[in-house]
Amino acid sequence: MSSRDEIEGSERLKSRSTVSSSLISAFRFDGTGSTKDRLLTALVVLAVCVALTFIAVRIPGGSVVGVAFAALVAWMSAFEVARLFARNPVTLAYEKVSGSIHFMALSLPSLVTTCVAVRYALTGIINYRELFVGIVISAHALMALHVVAGRARLEDATRHGKSYAPAFLLVTVGAPQLILIASTPIGIHLLWWLLAVVALNDAAAYFVGCSIGRHKLAPALSPNKSVEGSIAGLVVGIAAGLSFGYLLLGDLMGTWQLLTVSLLVVLSAQAADLSKSYLKRIRGVKDTGAFFPGHGGVLDRFDGLIGAAPIAFVTLLLLGVL
Repeated sequence: MSSRDEIEGSERLKSRSTVSSSLISAFRFDGTGSTKDRLLTALVVLAVCVALTFIAVRIPGGSVVGVAFAALVAWMSAFEVARLFARNPVTLAYEKVSGSIHFMALSLPSLVTTCVAVRYALTGIINYRELFVGIVISAHALMALHVVAGRARLEDATRHGKSYAPAFLLVTVGAPQLILIASTPIGIHLLWWLLAVVALNDAAAYFVGCSIGRHKLAPALSPNKSVEGSIAGLVVGIAAGLSFGYLLLGDLMGTWQLLTVSLLVVLSAQAADLSKSYLKRIRGVKDTGAFFPGHGGVLDRFDGLIGAAPIAFVTLLLLGVL
């Protein structure tokens, strides 16, 4: 082989190496919370959801897969809340015993609902009384923990109350409804519909807010959210609700019914997002966790889905869809 051939071969190898390095770099997380990290995380989550959907529609009792997904979201969200707030008021060191007790109190309704939902998915029999009992026990457990936390100082009682009251509404009341939705005969379709509406609302609000947002929506709760972003999210979310509703839910609802549900879901998702932002502000952290690169924790990613689940479930019940 001539020296010229050797040089050309070496250049081709370098070119291939450069292309390979560029591709690897393009699909590697930066770990900085950048837009690239957010997009890559969204692609991974989408791929996992598509795979779970394929399994769910192919196996008997496949809606159990949707129940498992919703239950995992609920339990991990409860864990993140407990890890955020079960801390020493002075040193902020994590208190494992307190965290474990608060996690059990927050996750009890989701645990009960998972059992109810699995039975519903497999047999078609549902008992809402068990869910009601789980929520009541959880509420009383948190009240008792509030008394214990504030028995010596009013400041500790105040800190506990303002931390766990909004969290109770999100992960103890909201998350179980997501599990129930997943267990219904059209649970997979409803989960995809909710994911589409909430995710596109969130994406539109983020990109429009970053590009043209001028008026702060709730600066005390979330300094980066804007009125312009919120309106964009509302418009895109409703449009997604209508289009994906026709695609996934068929003729289960008329246009005006679908429009109403979409509007309520988007408003609930935006309210849940701000409620979660409040939790982060009083704790003084940027994210509830670090499970999703660029997006933070599970509650950061699925807060809107959890917050929208109750209003979606109740509205669909009233409309006779469920």
